[in-house]
Amino acid sequence: MTDFHQPRLVSTIHQLTDPDIDEREKLLKKCAARRPISLILPALYSEVRSPALPLILSELSKVDYLHEVVFSMNRMSATEFSHAKSFIKDHLGSKQAYSIIWNDGERVSALYDQLAKAELTSYVPGKGYNVWMAYGYLLAKGETRVVATHDSDILSYHRDMLWRLCLPTTHPNMGFEYCKSYYGRVSDRMYGRATRLFVIPLLRALTKVIGDHPLLEYLENFRYPLSGEFSCSAELAKVLMIPGDWGLEVGMLCEVYRNITTRRICQVDLGMNFEHKHQHLGADDVGTDPDVRPSKGLMKMAHDIALTLLAALSADGVVLGRSDLKTIRLTYIRTAKDLISRYRDDAILNALSYHRHEEAAAVEAFSLALDSAAHEYVSEKYQPPEIPSWNRVNSALPNLGDELLRGVLADMEE
Repeated sequence: MTDFHQPRLVSTIHQLTDPDIDEREKLLKKCAARRPISLILPALYSEVRSPALPLILSELSKVDYLHEVVFSMNRMSATEFSHAKSFIKDHLGSKQAYSIIWNDGERVSALYDQLAKAELTSYVPGKGYNVWMAYGYLLAKGETRVVATHDSDILSYHRDMLWRLCLPTTHPNMGFEYCKSYYGRVSDRMYGRATRLFVIPLLRALTKVIGDHPLLEYLENFRYPLSGEFSCSAELAKVLMIPGDWGLEVGMLCEVYRNITTRRICQVDLGMNFEHKHQHLGADDVGTDPDVRPSKGLMKMAHDIALTLLAALSADGVVLGRSDLKTIRLTYIRTAKDLISRYRDDAILNALSYHRHEEAAAVEAFSLALDSAAHEYVSEKYQPPEIPSWNRVNSALPNLGDELLRGVLADMEE
């Protein structure tokens, strides 16, 4: 059962009923006639062989309001790219217009080389650049007004979530420019450790140490700040500078806050319990040395998220010294461990499996990732890994968009 809670800054759109999906999709199709919607699916080649992507494509084949689906993929050879094209054609076929961006293929790699030569950005394989290049592709085509994005590993996918994600940024009477999703992450236990045990207590720790700050208050308004499902206007997509690492979701929220008023931002209940790939903690290759940067799993995610938050606060005029960062880390640990008791109580009431020791061990691992991030943040060589906005890229390299369109078309036709 849902509630009616509305945080102070960000509108929350709840699931209060179970409306008829066909009727809601007809409404969205009518709205999309004036504001065409495209969907971005960032993906690795490995997801072609997973059980989630066939389900997602099957559901998308039933949707008739999308202008285009863009698969922005990486980590695949020429043979694998050929297989990915056949796979998507077999599962989606003529039921949706679609394109595939091969980010580490020869043609798109040449564009990344141009960007590096112009000292705009250096390509790092991952979701951030996949999403960013798909934005550039859709903006170059100029046919899309609303861009939705969701992950390609959602095992519990249903098309019901897509209209919920798109309607707030498409319906003329809602008029939001950015819509963030939230949902449950529960099976026989609670998942979402990076959100529950790292992001939420870190935001609260930062507020305790720094004091009330508009950016921190805004971020705390989101029920699931690490959700990978969001939609935004094409105009907003032009100006966003997003992180190219695992700080993408938090960095996106910070960029949205910097560019538009909170009255044009919302979060929507997707009305489902999400089941997708669970990341391992990744603590086995990290000791207590803060010079050792976590390289995998939730530890790397926490490290990148912490750096993104610290950089965003600094860009907003907050000065953080070594003593402040030490205090933040200690406050984070205490805040996170206090939350463990609340999650235990949730588990007891809902008859869920709960391993308090594992939760505490995760907090201790995340504190090491935070320590590593703080150590990197205060080093003289640290630069936030932001990808430039497409407005800047188009100013510096005005032909890049056309080259991208030709490159994607050539890759698709081979």
